Amino acid sequence: MLTYEHIADRLVQEVPEFSSVLHGHITDYHEVLPHVLFGDLTGFVLHAHQQGDEELVRRCLTFLALAMKSADARVCELVAVSFVENVGPWDPATADFIASWPDALRDEASDQGWRNYDQDPG
Repeated sequence: MLTYEHIADRLVQEVPEFSSVLHGHITDYHEVLPHVLFGDLTGFVLHAHQQGDEELVRRCLTFLALAMKSADARVCELVAVSFVENVGPWDPATADFIASWPDALRDEASDQGWRNYDQDPG
């Protein structure tokens, strides 16, 4: 089970490439600040997507989708607030990235009122 207290450890277990970001975060803040860390994760995943590293993106998104299904409401809130909202749904440049999301993340985006980019805005 994913818990708020151990989310960072589980994240680097699933995405070891993120460990250097976590270490830098701890160096800067002297502790894990989950919402700040997941803001960093947003940039990390977007960068991987822009670089075409779809395998890394897939593992990150799979982890985030699993976290959205956690019984710990704080974990779900963490992903909703510090990843889903951070992506920039208002920016059409993220549309292809959002389209690649697993259902749990797209459902959260929909719950937040994001419009579907493939629909006519009028």
